[in-house]
Amino acid sequence: MEAAATYTRGRDEHARQVAVLEAKARAVGTGRLLLVVTAVGLVVGIAWGHLGSWAWVVFVASLVGFGGLVMVHARVHEARDRAGAALRFHERGLARLEHAWDRLPETSARFRTAGHSFAGDLDVFGHGSLMQLVDATETRFGEERLAQLLSLEDARAWPGDAAERQAAVRDLAPRLAFREALAAVGGVVADERPDAAPLLAWAEAREALPSGLRLLGWAAPLALGGVLAWVSFAGAAPRLGGLAALVLLGVGAWVGTRLSPVLSVASAREQTIGRWRAMLALLEAERFEAPLLVRLRERLSAGGRTASAEIASLERVVGFADARRNEVFRLLLGPLLMWDIHCAAALLRWRARAGAHVRGWLEALGEIEALASLGSFAFEHPDFAWPELAADPVFEVTALGHPLIGPERVGNDVTIPGAGRALVVTGSNMSGKSTLLRAIGVNVVLASAGGPVCARAARIGPSRVSTSMRIEDSLEQGVSHFYAELRRLKTIVDRAHGSGAPVLFLLDEILHGTNSRERVLGACAVVRGLLAAGALGAVSTHDLGITALERELGGSVHNIHFEEQVEGDAMTFDYVLRPGIVQSSNALRLMRAVGIDVPDGHD
Repeated sequence: MEAAATYTRGRDEHARQVAVLEAKARAVGTGRLLLVVTAVGLVVGIAWGHLGSWAWVVFVASLVGFGGLVMVHARVHEARDRAGAALRFHERGLARLEHAWDRLPETSARFRTAGHSFAGDLDVFGHGSLMQLVDATETRFGEERLAQLLSLEDARAWPGDAAERQAAVRDLAPRLAFREALAAVGGVVADERPDAAPLLAWAEAREALPSGLRLLGWAAPLALGGVLAWVSFAGAAPRLGGLAALVLLGVGAWVGTRLSPVLSVASAREQTIGRWRAMLALLEAERFEAPLLVRLRERLSAGGRTASAEIASLERVVGFADARRNEVFRLLLGPLLMWDIHCAAALLRWRARAGAHVRGWLEALGEIEALASLGSFAFEHPDFAWPELAADPVFEVTALGHPLIGPERVGNDVTIPGAGRALVVTGSNMSGKSTLLRAIGVNVVLASAGGPVCARAARIGPSRVSTSMRIEDSLEQGVSHFYAELRRLKTIVDRAHGSGAPVLFLLDEILHGTNSRERVLGACAVVRGLLAAGALGAVSTHDLGITALERELGGSVHNIHFEEQVEGDAMTFDYVLRPGIVQSSNALRLMRAVGIDVPDGHD
């Protein structure tokens, strides 16, 4: 409720600011129009009405006033855009709390990759996904880094890396003003999440400006000046000056064509560069406490200058280069001054000095943005637990829930005490088996990323999540559903026998594409093999024969179940996890509930 109230206040406050600034922008725009009309009227009056000298004074004052209002208008628009971005920050926070997926950006589907060990089964990307619930980034590299954190397939340097990220997220969670400011300055560009690849390619390139061009940039304008002085003061033929100017215009046009690729790459990113500069300046000014954040902030410098100062220098050079967009300047004044050469030389000097650091700056910004998104997630869910990151493979969670389910979710205590241990989950249809498996996997993903988990308390160790839940056949490849599942299971078994942290396997309705006898035999063989390889995990099934593993493996497997409640013709679910094996089923009852006529019998 605290997060909802905070976001509601912020939304209302910034909505008022946007309304006030829009009204101010309209008033300034009206003032500009009035001054233009006044200036035009004075010109007409001076030309045909023989107005006195006072008219010229008023005309000049109108032009000065118009110029001043242009600058005021630009500042008002900038403030309005910033307030609008801050408003969007609070609106999206409320949308995440309400799981209002249609009011949130949906760009993460592109991160889905075939063959990922868990992302497809655990709804990590796409509509109504974990990424959509957590993502509060404003840059493409922030979004990409968050996607990486939510899809880590290994547990290298556990618990060190995860613990460092967790400390950083805990540092960022209460910094609402910082996270709002970061989103506000990052969200003022209309182009959503612009790609930095062209700028990085230019910044990391190493071609130099030919020395002949550098010499030409100074020599040609000086030569033209000398010719004009000769014509003006030494009595040379005036046509020499015109001829020299024409030659220089032609040379300048040729130079501009040659240097256009160098200038256009940086020029095209001017607005985005400014956005990144403002975000980097915020990071440089923030006094972080978490060691990871402190190290990331320290990366934002090069040669004694901060990243934001260097990018401000680049902005100034790009601003000069963009004078080329004015046709008169580009066709006349620019070639005569060899403007493109001087701008290109300044850009290449900047690149030689700072270009190699740009990728590191943007990576640091992306890392902090991703961690700030997880900080927002923690702020929005203060009842979620910060997991203890254990050194040994274990999953001990109190009141485990799924974060994509709202406050009505039911929490269950779940324990997988170590490597070589597993749960077999039985239960009737729709009772919660698949959701339990997904809740286990999603919360391990959150813990690895450094975030809080949907639980009252948790102790989670290193593991590599591997799932087999949503299996798709392929007509194009001639692969049946059953064979596709076999291939997926083989991948999980191979991972379990490979190096690295133990595999955490989550197998939903294992081998349900074959007959009951072979399904039980095959499923038991897969589970035995995984446990023998040191994996841990959970299996859901309708085949009670698989529950014999508890007795056979002497405590390595533990049976748990969900069940439905029936009162008369009504069937409900409490989603409470119970020990042992389910004693009922509801398939025939559900068939009758949807209108399929089946004979009466024991369900």
